[in-house]
Amino acid sequence: MKKYVVSIIILFIIIVLAIGGFFIYSNIMNNKSSDAQTLNEKGLAEIDYLNTNIITMMNGLNNISYTNYRVVSEEIKVSSAENSSEDGKNTINSSNLENNNILSSDNTDINWNNLKSEVENMYDSWTTILIDLTTLNVNKDNLLKYNSTLDSIVTDFDNEDKSASLLHLADLYNLLTQYIKDFAPDSNKVSVYNVKSNILYAYAYVETDDWDNVKKYIGSAKEEFSNVLNNQVNNMSNIDEINKAYILINELEEDSNNQNKKVFYVNYRNLMQELENI
Repeated sequence: MKKYVVSIIILFIIIVLAIGGFFIYSNIMNNKSSDAQTLNEKGLAEIDYLNTNIITMMNGLNNISYTNYRVVSEEIKVSSAENSSEDGKNTINSSNLENNNILSSDNTDINWNNLKSEVENMYDSWTTILIDLTTLNVNKDNLLKYNSTLDSIVTDFDNEDKSASLLHLADLYNLLTQYIKDFAPDSNKVSVYNVKSNILYAYAYVETDDWDNVKKYIGSAKEEFSNVLNNQVNNMSNIDEINKAYILINELEEDSNNQNKKVFYVNYRNLMQELENI
């Protein structure tokens, strides 16, 4: 009888330990899963940050903006009688709103100093992003290409070489598509990034009137966008943006046939806005 009671107690202890161990293991695994999801979300946010910066710089090379107006500052000379400032300067700063449309804008007046500041910020953020992407098991060879491509862009900016700047920025953006496909759980997001990458290459080649490459990359964008169209059922909240983007890709294809730069830039800007919302 005594042995029987001891056996029961031992069995009970084993069961308690087993159940306790199971809950501890489950808790550890849940925490690991939660940490992995958090890191994944952080990685996606960092890629989106780089996405915005690269596109902004590429747009800046043709003074393309998503806003309808821009603030323009200028110095106005005034007479001594009109000037009430203590420093005795005969100028005042004046700011005005101007229409910010592509068809009448000067795409040769590039703010290189602003672009240099933006690319310097890209260096500052890359160290942290690199650590996170490495943890997410992004291909190391592709990660190493980031800095070398960024170095080429700095040289292009110093030389104020617009066409080389556009192509190297397109190369930099293409690296983002390589990174995101290594860890993004959403295949539709990967497809959208690939579409944008092809459109940015097309946009870059417009600068040198290389319309054959423009057509090639637009064709690749259309082919990749078919994956987005096939997933429309899963993206009903973005259905309008998806349909508009499809129309605009076709209009860009027509623009490449007509070889009209200004009209191409208009449809490019509208397309990129729609793609950002998908």
